[in-house]
Amino acid sequence: MFTFARRELLGALFLAGLLVAGLLLRFVLLPDKEQEIVLVQPTEQQAPEEEKMIVVHVSGAVKNPGVYTLPDGSRVFEVIASAGGALPEANVHALNLAEALFDGKKIVVPGAKLQEGEGQTVPPQDGRININSATAVELEKLPGIGPARAGAIVREREKNGSFRQVEDLARVSGIGSKTVEALREYVAVH
Repeated sequence: MFTFARRELLGALFLAGLLVAGLLLRFVLLPDKEQEIVLVQPTEQQAPEEEKMIVVHVSGAVKNPGVYTLPDGSRVFEVIASAGGALPEANVHALNLAEALFDGKKIVVPGAKLQEGEGQTVPPQDGRININSATAVELEKLPGIGPARAGAIVREREKNGSFRQVEDLARVSGIGSKTVEALREYVAVH
């Protein structure tokens, strides 16, 4: 095999010692510094979004009828509670207590003498049809609305909640902006 002279052997041992010393120095005495993670706070604090509010009129068999301001997305039962609750003679089961409210809505809490479905909303006084409470048969009286479209309006209302404005009719399949404009004078949203 290989034979080394004494001088070569000492040189090889010296180099091996330097290598071991370098490795010890690198990994034992001077370990890796962990990378420091610095989280930078945003300099501009975002203001919390203001909660959108709606105004609802509640009347009928409640303790304190009137106009109430509630957070958007509130339900009928919440506006009744805001009005001090229903009177003992109230027929609250005639209402859909889980119905989502929208700005400008009027809720009439019927008394015990009224039958279910009566007094739920105030019908328009000018002969317009309330698209949020009209039946499919009533909706067919509108110009350009046949049984299929009337049924589509009722299904959309049941699936996605009350219409907040007349323009929301455009979310019904088969009703475009021209039809909405043509219906504007014949319909109301209450």
